[in-house]
Amino acid sequence: MNKKEQQAQRAKQEDVVLNKVLWWIVGSVILEALLLLLNRVYVNYTASEIEFAYSLRGVFKVLAIVLPICFVVLAGLWLAARKSGKLVKLTGVLALIALILAVCAVIVRIFDVSGVRFLYIAVPVVAVLALIYYLYQREFFVSAVFCALGLLGIKLLPRVRGASLVGYAYAVALAVLLVAAVVLFRMMQKSQGKLTVKGAPVQVFPKGANYALLYVTCALVAVVAIAAVMMGALTLLYGVLVAWLLILAVYYTVRLM
Repeated sequence: MNKKEQQAQRAKQEDVVLNKVLWWIVGSVILEALLLLLNRVYVNYTASEIEFAYSLRGVFKVLAIVLPICFVVLAGLWLAARKSGKLVKLTGVLALIALILAVCAVIVRIFDVSGVRFLYIAVPVVAVLALIYYLYQREFFVSAVFCALGLLGIKLLPRVRGASLVGYAYAVALAVLLVAAVVLFRMMQKSQGKLTVKGAPVQVFPKGANYALLYVTCALVAVVAIAAVMMGALTLLYGVLVAWLLILAVYYTVRLM
């Protein structure tokens, strides 16, 4: 392959990535607008809108059941399409949309008002994580995901002191994820970024990945989580993780140049 062909192939790959990024931005903007509208009629409703707000609660009881079923059906169609090689993208996109809507409906159904408020914060966060995934190195994406989990933990983990089931469940899940991540990082560090999947090596991280930053991220999230349990949701704890994310963004942006 000559230089012109390499440049053309790289330009094509960049166009594909750009299109994916644009679709994520457009989708997140539309979903955020719908959530803000839902917040207006579901949470901050006026006296004349009480009946409509309660009717919406009934609607979400149905959607919390119907949308997950739709996702399962579409996921099955996507798997079938992968085997046949037809309509893979269409079924995949529809399954992803159904998954996102199902998650939103279930969260609103379970957590009600607090679920709506959580979602219109979570949607921009997920959009930013998607941009990091497509534009930056995979190790930065993993670090950003753990920082996002840490930020959510600052909100949820103080509930442990009140014997909240949600707080305990999140604490256990976060601890398991951190330990599993450290073990996987160590395995990939020894094998130059590879993991063995079904007997075949898969390149997860590039050979030059900086594992020290990954370990620091896990340690920092663990420390912040413990501090949140002991001292509550302090603004300082949010600042620590946000500052670390900015440091990582600068570091990985420089590496792209």
